[in-house]
Amino acid sequence: MRVIIVGCGEVGRHVAVTLSNEKHDVTVIERDEERAEELQGELDALVVAGNGASPKFLKEVGAEDADLLLGVTEADEVNVIAAAAGHRLGVERTLARVRDPDYFGEDNAFVRDVLGIDYVIDPERATAEDLADTLLLPGAVHVEQFAEGRLVMAEMIVDERSPLVGTIVDERERARPHAIVGVVRRGQATIPAARERLALGDRLVVVAAREHIAPVIAALDGGVEEVHDVMIFGGGKIGAHLARRLEHSDCEVRVLERDAERARELAQRFPNALVLHEEELNEAMLLSHGVDRAGAFVTCAGDDRTNLLAATHAKHLGARVCLAVVSRDEFVPLVNALPIDGAFSLRLTTAEAILRLVHSDSVRAMHIMLTGAEVLDLHAEPGAEICGQPISEAGPLEGCEVGAIVRDDRVVIPADGERILAGDRVLVFRLHGAAEHVERAFNG
Repeated sequence: MRVIIVGCGEVGRHVAVTLSNEKHDVTVIERDEERAEELQGELDALVVAGNGASPKFLKEVGAEDADLLLGVTEADEVNVIAAAAGHRLGVERTLARVRDPDYFGEDNAFVRDVLGIDYVIDPERATAEDLADTLLLPGAVHVEQFAEGRLVMAEMIVDERSPLVGTIVDERERARPHAIVGVVRRGQATIPAARERLALGDRLVVVAAREHIAPVIAALDGGVEEVHDVMIFGGGKIGAHLARRLEHSDCEVRVLERDAERARELAQRFPNALVLHEEELNEAMLLSHGVDRAGAFVTCAGDDRTNLLAATHAKHLGARVCLAVVSRDEFVPLVNALPIDGAFSLRLTTAEAILRLVHSDSVRAMHIMLTGAEVLDLHAEPGAEICGQPISEAGPLEGCEVGAIVRDDRVVIPADGERILAGDRVLVFRLHGAAEHVERAFNG
């Protein structure tokens, strides 16, 4: 595909590197000339300095022949204008990152029909939704939904309470159908062997039907407790989205916000939440608000260092589940070195939505883990290479693990000898760098 990326911050750079590695023809437009010159030496892509919101400039760089245009600058207006201009020039598909919830609201029809923008991604809202899904599934530290919500992937940590400590994978109890498709140990993701012994601190990637995931995680964890109170550090866009989502649950919500005016605004918007203006992050402040008794502590203050420090501090003081939002690549390795339970990446949330557009139609959804491993929701099209092959013998699935199949509205956890049939929705866990073209095997 020929792809034009307008903006090369954290998200734009990550997408440019990924698409270039997959041999797509990538052009990056960066307004800052010094930044553009620097990126030209780093990226295997054409980097040009200019205004990506200018229809004239887009025409000069050949937007008329592009398959995809992505507006991912820090400015919503630039992204919208770039995507709309790309559509007018004949770009096949366009996407704009829009972070202001007041820009379009929920009216996606306006975006498509009036502006001609095919996709809009709001990374803050999407991240808040993932955080809420995680907090509302006891025992999980990350949750993603697939196949229109019929399948759920949940990450959990094997701790002292879990009956899995020292247990061989294939000998665990299975009260409900499920699959353990991945294990993250010391920051590295692997596919567990049937005779592998699980250890304290392992992070498991578990797949089950939506109606089974809660009892499955409860059984594997051995001592789950529902989260009844959530402390949110940072009342920005993510914090506000999360507070709004949790308003409709049984959780008591407390928001700690450094800016006094923003705190007053949030207090008016969320009368059922306790919004507190706190300028300093310290032990006395956290303890005064009961962090040691909190069911969950979520940090989304807009600064990665602050988020990781606050989550670590809260965990040390006794908060049960501590989750942090990160956005920059250099902070991802720190997540595995700190005692926090989970991290959510704005960059990866946006990249997931974008990369889905450059994969074949067989890829219906995807999730990128911090380790680089991926979970793919694949549709087996009639006549595809994968159809009729036993999963255990399918060459295209080397380096992958099939977690579940949705067939005729039934969820099947595959056993040995299971074959993939035309029309199946297949949830696949793929290690980083493995089976790069597995989606081709699902194409008709």
